[in-house]
Amino acid sequence: MIDASRSRAAFLARFPEIMEEVERPDAVTSSLVVENGAVIDAIVNGQRLYGGDVRDFTAAQVASFMAKPLRLFMERPSTAGLISPICVKLHDALGNQLLDDGMEEISRQVVDSPSFLVVFGLGLGHHLDELVCRTKAKWLILVEPMVDFIAHSFQTVDWADLLGRVEKDGGSVHVITETDPAKMVSAIVRFMSAKGIPYVDGSHVFTHYPFWAFAEGRARLYEAVEFAFINRGFFEDEIIMMSNAVANFAAGPFWLIEGRPRLHRKELAVVVGAGPSLDEGLPYLKEIRDQVVIFSGGTALRALLRAGIVPDFQCELENVPAAFDAVSEAGKSGDLKAITLLASATVDPRMPPLFGETVYFFRDSVSSTQILGEKHLPIAGATPTCVNMALSMAAFLGFTDIALFGADCGMRPGGLDHAADTVYNDIGLFKRNDDIAQRFPLEVEGNFGGIARTNWIYDSCRLMLIEVINRRCLNAVNCSDGAFIPGAVPRVPEALEVTYPVVDRAALFDDLKRSLNRIEPADLFAESDLADVAEQADRLLSDLDEKLDRLAHEGTDFARVYGEVVDFLETAGEHYRHTDSIVTGTLHALPRIAMFFGFRVGDKAIKNKLFSLFIKEFKLIIKEMREETAALFATLAPLTAKAGSGEKGQDRRRLLGRGRGA
Repeated sequence: MIDASRSRAAFLARFPEIMEEVERPDAVTSSLVVENGAVIDAIVNGQRLYGGDVRDFTAAQVASFMAKPLRLFMERPSTAGLISPICVKLHDALGNQLLDDGMEEISRQVVDSPSFLVVFGLGLGHHLDELVCRTKAKWLILVEPMVDFIAHSFQTVDWADLLGRVEKDGGSVHVITETDPAKMVSAIVRFMSAKGIPYVDGSHVFTHYPFWAFAEGRARLYEAVEFAFINRGFFEDEIIMMSNAVANFAAGPFWLIEGRPRLHRKELAVVVGAGPSLDEGLPYLKEIRDQVVIFSGGTALRALLRAGIVPDFQCELENVPAAFDAVSEAGKSGDLKAITLLASATVDPRMPPLFGETVYFFRDSVSSTQILGEKHLPIAGATPTCVNMALSMAAFLGFTDIALFGADCGMRPGGLDHAADTVYNDIGLFKRNDDIAQRFPLEVEGNFGGIARTNWIYDSCRLMLIEVINRRCLNAVNCSDGAFIPGAVPRVPEALEVTYPVVDRAALFDDLKRSLNRIEPADLFAESDLADVAEQADRLLSDLDEKLDRLAHEGTDFARVYGEVVDFLETAGEHYRHTDSIVTGTLHALPRIAMFFGFRVGDKAIKNKLFSLFIKEFKLIIKEMREETAALFATLAPLTAKAGSGEKGQDRRRLLGRGRGA
């Protein structure tokens, strides 16, 4: 017999906010069916939920599920974005070791790995205890939008016992009451990420009763988890970004835009992306060209130039050689010297000289920002795409009236995926995958009705556009025929009313420059003290190497290595001059690769041998990282020294317009 008051008290102690919902007047509208003192069913909207004894129904449902469970797996490390040149070394070493031990194939299923159990639907809750026991899940994520069932569960679920057992093993229970599938999935993935996204590998997903939001949420969950699985950043890329940033800054005095409020501009800013609907918008954009300020995002540049439209600003975010190649190709169709480049400090140093002037910014999180830009404000909302950067740049420069062209954030079914004159349609610059369903697996509301197809990158672009529009209080119009962007009024290009006067561009640029910072390279490098940064980078990797020595002697535990590395990096920034930003991406990936193999090996002897090899290879990689970071800073030293030796005027760091109101 369940003690309802004890069960309720245990739930209240963990979920006080949910209990506020449960205890609202008239929150519970359903009722229970009781026979012989036992709850056997619930009546919802006049219908019995189970149509019989819930205990029989649940027992059969759980048995059927466990016979053929629905689980989430990492199919291979490459699909989770865990592969970089350094990571390949570890991946191949562990794989070859298993081959040497006679394991030509490994199980798709994990063995004794900490994992999640996602349960869509509490109902009367008889399934929870059995599922937790049989799946051996460490974390239970319960999704239940109907607070009625939470109220009823105090009579049917011994929450004190269930919560106590899960927590005793180091796990926890998380309850989500969202009805909207997108918010539901976001809450699930946030919890998973907080506990450790690698533990999603092998997790179970159980649906208790039919509900439209559960069906859509479950479908979205697979794609959301796949996106969350992707590793963010790699050592090799951060080395390039640090090198590029120093080279760009060392070239001479430069303009820097920071994330500070500025006076509002009176002009209309047009943000142009390379989406397929740009083709239809170009003729009208050409008509209004003299009355607007154009921010071109990435590969939209060539399409604009071929249409005879020279943008005021070109926005570049990426450091890959293909970005430089794309800009160089676009330059064959127009005069880049007439354009001002707005660029992340990490762009290829060959790119800025192509343009008339360049304004740099610090992008969030990357190593160059953490190390060189500690005293400067990055531009928020500038990722994941150049369209996001263009909108954020326009907003931080003071433009509040915005029109979006070619910001499709996906594609219309049966249509193209990019504007016709972008480099995406040229061979050799970008590799394409013609499987539309694979590249654009998500369906979202279309800007002019119907649906648009997108993926997690473009949907993240859409969500960030929404956030920037709302946070910066922009008056936005969306002239793109792709995904709907709440906050931006849908409007076909020809219906966009442009009553603005012809833009005085000379006055505009002079005014904008007064709101920027003009910085001398020597001053920026003096703020950073790269010699000390180099020492701290070496100390960080040395300390981590010692930690691995200790872990090597504390038993075979792949998850513990992952946990300790993550915990170490969590606070490393404040102790090692933010040099963790150079290595964090790869250091997160390496234990995840080892976990992929280690959790699929049941033989204890083979697992022990694999763990020893993992630690050995991990230490060798750390040694390589120490050598490469030392070489990096040795290479950067002459650049920074040269930048500091030149003659500088009396005004070494001219800060123009700082402190102006929004």
